[in-house]
Amino acid sequence: MRRFFTIAFFVFVVLLFIFSLRWINDKNSYSFFVAGHLYGGTSGNSVHIHPPFKAVFPFIGSQPGMAFGVFTGDLVRKSEPENFDTLVSELSKLRLPYYIAPGNHDVGNRALYESYFGEKERDNKTYSSFTHENDLFILLDANLNNWSITGEQLIFLEENLAQFADKSRNIFVFVHQLIWWGDDNEFKNITMNWPPYTPDSTNYWTTIEPLLASTKKPVYLFAGDLGANHIATPFMYFKKGNISYIAGGMGQKIDDNFVIVEVDEDGSVNLELVALQGDKDRFGDLEGYQLPAE
Repeated sequence: MRRFFTIAFFVFVVLLFIFSLRWINDKNSYSFFVAGHLYGGTSGNSVHIHPPFKAVFPFIGSQPGMAFGVFTGDLVRKSEPENFDTLVSELSKLRLPYYIAPGNHDVGNRALYESYFGEKERDNKTYSSFTHENDLFILLDANLNNWSITGEQLIFLEENLAQFADKSRNIFVFVHQLIWWGDDNEFKNITMNWPPYTPDSTNYWTTIEPLLASTKKPVYLFAGDLGANHIATPFMYFKKGNISYIAGGMGQKIDDNFVIVEVDEDGSVNLELVALQGDKDRFGDLEGYQLPAE
């Protein structure tokens, strides 16, 4: 009988150990979502979040380990109090923390946007950073200097990378505009929501890309200025070196989309492109996307 209890106790300890490891691993895995162009299509005058996206709030909340959301700009059609009040009210139904990389529509009235979403402890700055489970998150405001990241914001980016990159598993960077786009590079056939709005050049390839590449860590760079009308490319993915370029958005009412990012306990990242019309997984593997040819 004593031998039976000894074996039973040993089995209990082993099972407890296995359960503890599984609990620790589950605790260190998490997911978050990334969504761009929340106000929807470029035509119309609605002050509400794009209805197909609001409809998936319960689906988002049901995802394993869902920790927060990141919005990649153009959350409101016009930078006005009514729009921001409606936005805040509707986003409260998500019951999740969220972070914003502002779009040009959001900062049409910059002082007003800052009063709602600026970081109060940093003089209402509209760019920010945080860490989560040994991953670094950086949100940029490319509206400050015509799609280029310069001045105090560039110093902020450099300081965050210097302080946190070495000890981070992954680096996630968010911006509204496709600051990597150029009419003479591999992204030239990606059509944004409003092509005339695109500047002749940015400092991405001369300054920002070398910074991100020098970290030698997996970098995921998200933008949200696609998919808002019928001329726009609905989404894109491209990996170059250690940097993965991801962009999407909503408003077409045909191929509206957002991304769920799953980070496993070992730091590996899975990108799930979710369709807002039809089957949620109908787009297939985002990482299999091919840039449009001539």
